[in-house]
Amino acid sequence: MDILRNDGSEVQVNDRVSLDGHYGTVRFTGSLPDTKGTWMGVDWDEADRGKHNGSHNGHKYFNTRYSTSGSFVRGKKLDLGINCFDAIVDRYGKLEDPNAGVITEELFVMGNNKKKTVVEMVGAKSVNERQSKLDALQEAVLRGSLVYGAGDSSEKLRKCTPNIQELDLSLNLIPTWQILADICKCLPNLTDLNASDNQLEMPKDVLVCSDGFQKVKGLKLNRVHYNWQQVLECSRMFPCLEQLHICFNDLSSVHSPGSHLKYLRLLNLASNSLQSWEEILQLDACPRLESLILNDNQIECISFPDTDMGSKTKIFPNLKCIYINRNKISQWSCINELNKLQSFEDLQINGNPIQDTASPETVRQLIIAKVANLKKCQRTEVTNEERKGAEIDYLKRFGPDWLKSGGHQDPAQNKPQEEFILQHPRFQDFVKVYGAPESSEMSQKPQKLKDSLIEITIMNPDDPNIKTLKKKLPATMTAQKLKALIQRLYKVDSEIKLSYVSKKMESCEIDFDNDLRPLNYFSIEAGDTVYARWS
Repeated sequence: MDILRNDGSEVQVNDRVSLDGHYGTVRFTGSLPDTKGTWMGVDWDEADRGKHNGSHNGHKYFNTRYSTSGSFVRGKKLDLGINCFDAIVDRYGKLEDPNAGVITEELFVMGNNKKKTVVEMVGAKSVNERQSKLDALQEAVLRGSLVYGAGDSSEKLRKCTPNIQELDLSLNLIPTWQILADICKCLPNLTDLNASDNQLEMPKDVLVCSDGFQKVKGLKLNRVHYNWQQVLECSRMFPCLEQLHICFNDLSSVHSPGSHLKYLRLLNLASNSLQSWEEILQLDACPRLESLILNDNQIECISFPDTDMGSKTKIFPNLKCIYINRNKISQWSCINELNKLQSFEDLQINGNPIQDTASPETVRQLIIAKVANLKKCQRTEVTNEERKGAEIDYLKRFGPDWLKSGGHQDPAQNKPQEEFILQHPRFQDFVKVYGAPESSEMSQKPQKLKDSLIEITIMNPDDPNIKTLKKKLPATMTAQKLKALIQRLYKVDSEIKLSYVSKKMESCEIDFDNDLRPLNYFSIEAGDTVYARWS
């Protein structure tokens, strides 16, 4: 006896089914000895979901992936799936339905006569009309809708939803790429497809499915349990692919994609098990790659061995973004290497051991100083002012090491050792731009915070009614940060102009002429008075 879905289609071996949120594959339909009716043999995705290996009373009826993932189940207990068009109608509704697209249970209240009364939701009608005009629908999110395929509704799908551009079919019951392609063939304007969390059987010849994906530029294949070679095989079905997401697939290695992925601009390999940067370098075969996402892997280093420090690598010529959060990057030499990239401008590196080497603010400054063209760091824009401050601070921070290695304020004698240059490849550039750091700016021994605090008086000399304050401030605080502090203390929104009077020269008022310089640059000492003026 055939087992049928609600739309009349027959469930066959290798189709996908669901029960109470658990997913499996049909491996057998038929009768069992000493029982009545038809049974379905299901191989569950989870190893401990079933009870056996497909055997009953010593006879093997079907094979299972795990020794305890098999079950015999009556068809009426299973969710057998729904065709894609019906799922869209269920999700987005029909125009003649006044509650289309809205969870109707939320629209009823109990009246005094114990009867339910429909409550009109503000704006619900316009939302329903907009979502229910299926011919205008551009995005369809059907995650977990138990879609099994196009079924016999292909023509309806083609005629009623011609403008869908983004389709989310993640976590459904689609068993093969061919069935997925049959759905997508009905959507001539489809450009983005999410097929994550499906168990899609690979076809023997992937190109027979490619006519369904001719315009698809964005593809998500998260949690599909493919290895890298299978991913590359899949990519052959997508001739225009520009964005590929293959997260949570437990990938432990990658290799050159060869002639595949030649139009790829974004590759997301997050949450896998990748360790080898040498293998990552083989992705250079993607000539247009701009964004590489490697979050939550186990990568320990970054290097571009084809060129020396100070030169630009030929590897990844168009790469602009690297997101490598929560890996094992611990050496600052890896950040130096990023400066070799020709087009690099956006870095995320949170959650790596390198973050533990200094405060988050200092780490950010060091990264900005080391990577010349960085425009975004840790998701925040790098301003020209911030870059200048980071590079000046870098000069002062590593100035003592520069002197020890042979650096000198006289350009003729400025010959730091090679080891220093390798560790700080941009230092000499900073010297050319900003001049050599002065001895007064370089601290040979780090001071404790309490020892570096200076007590100053802050006042507005133009208005005696404004309260005068005394504050202990770090000598390393910049004029810019002092301005921000004064704005907070006095609740001022306008621009602050700073100057100071030394207790040793009370007749001389000295302007703060560089917001990026620290207080000790201006030779401020304890007991001096800072004048803050605003309009």
